[in-house]
Amino acid sequence: MFDHPFPPKRPAVTITESTNRIYEVDCPELQWWFAVPRLGEHYQWVQYDAVTQELDNVVDMRATGPATIKGIDCVKIRVEESARDDDFPVSLDPGYMYAVLDDDRARWLSVIMTVNGKQVETTIGEGDFAEQWGEIGRRKLVDDGRYVRQTDGSYVTTDRTGLGAGTYDVTIGERTFHCLRVLDRELINAEGGELVEAYMNQDGRTVFHRRYDSQYFRGGDLASKWPDNHKMVIDDMVWVHHDCTMRAHDIITARALSP
Repeated sequence: MFDHPFPPKRPAVTITESTNRIYEVDCPELQWWFAVPRLGEHYQWVQYDAVTQELDNVVDMRATGPATIKGIDCVKIRVEESARDDDFPVSLDPGYMYAVLDDDRARWLSVIMTVNGKQVETTIGEGDFAEQWGEIGRRKLVDDGRYVRQTDGSYVTTDRTGLGAGTYDVTIGERTFHCLRVLDRELINAEGGELVEAYMNQDGRTVFHRRYDSQYFRGGDLASKWPDNHKMVIDDMVWVHHDCTMRAHDIITARALSP
């Protein structure tokens, strides 16, 4: 078991819109795994149950040394988890990610994880790796007017392509961060799929993160099942604060607790 700085209960979180706009950040992180693939990087982040606000899972990511995958120089990252329960069938405890920081994005080259008790490795150029890992993320995150908020708080999208959706001050415990809000929506799924809401500081590091599922994405009606969960409406489609663990989590990163 590894040490970590996170409290057993989620700190108070307040998010308020700011008129001091951020239009662009350079994000060197593996999105949305929050660590930077470079030697010397040691990073942690935590999931809090959104209902009970209890600590559910801490993830520890440590770049252990250089590596080469299919002729590409990269770093090897050891991933460990400290979970409250082990019901979820996919684990990275321990697991490994091989990743590289390019000029345009941080990207995975290979991932080793445990699925239903068996260790599985997937690598760039194989199977659905490009869809699941290799084509995710971009370093340049911009607010170019893609998301237009309506008077009722919903959003409509334009033909722009940026992921930025406004500027906010995020207070976690006693610390406040000036952040670009990012909405990263899964566009290839006709049912809406998954949606990421992330708050990035001006250094391009995530401090707070939520994941949503579209209302009918995982079967049934998530809005009816979780009536009190936070919801978001984009282009008349409803997303519910909910993730692949079949619950909802608030993610706080080490950046939010750094001095």
